[in-house]
Amino acid sequence: MTRRRVAARPSAPPPPTVTDLVLAPELAAVTLLEHALDVATHALLAEHPTLIDDFARARDDAPILALAHRICLRAGALEDMLRRYRRAVADLASLHAIDARQEELPF
Repeated sequence: MTRRRVAARPSAPPPPTVTDLVLAPELAAVTLLEHALDVATHALLAEHPTLIDDFARARDDAPILALAHRICLRAGALEDMLRRYRRAVADLASLHAIDARQEELPF
């Protein structure tokens, strides 16, 4: 099996503010999932440091190590999707804020 190196990713984002949660309560669950993925990835890398070794031999791949590698790779893709979701929610909130300000204009 050919393994790709597990790339280091930035840590999970800070928790949403109360205002964020009023506008989009689902951000609480999204943030929890991001933090859980971050913890799981770090734990797997601590248990299997060869996941970050480009020169690890394929014959050293035990089934558990191969599964840990897949989890780390898929966690990265899911984290990216969650980040894009949060960004889309923030963009929508900005549009609503602009609309609300325009409605307040007297003319």
